[in-house]
Amino acid sequence: MKSKSINIKWLEFCGSIEKISKKNNYEIYHHKNINLDEYKKIYNDVGKKYNWLGRLNIKDNELKKIIHDSKVEIHIMKKNERNIGFFELDYRNDYLKEKEIRIVHFGLIDEYIARGFGLELMNNAITRISDLGINKIILQTNSLDHDRALPFYEKYGFKVFAEETKNIIYSVN
Repeated sequence: MKSKSINIKWLEFCGSIEKISKKNNYEIYHHKNINLDEYKKIYNDVGKKYNWLGRLNIKDNELKKIIHDSKVEIHIMKKNERNIGFFELDYRNDYLKEKEIRIVHFGLIDEYIARGFGLELMNNAITRISDLGINKIILQTNSLDHDRALPFYEKYGFKVFAEETKNIIYSVN
């Protein structure tokens, strides 16, 4: 077995929505009961390079149970009918404290990073959370994520409140 050490950081939102004019031609859709194959494709397209494996390593019926829960939301960003990024919100009471939400997944496919789409995607996530009346927003990043992820979150108004190092198994011989 091969393993690697990763640094995990949990962040809480302490900022406000950055007001920007929509400068990119895109749409964001809230997918209720998203097709499992479409979910797996955007998850893989955004996260494969950064070792996002969790949702691909669980059984389809378990994954459906999570992503089709009424308190889990999948929002996909599209440009010219192509999926280019997404965010996933989870506010199940058995998962987090009441009046708390977690941005479980957030990202863009590589060719759209550093082009203004991330800021617009985050604005949409924070706006949706505000519309839900939830005040505490948590997200997690780690040392396997894009090297701009943590600076982006911090610039947007997230603050690190916890950190740990873990060894993860990434290969079995």
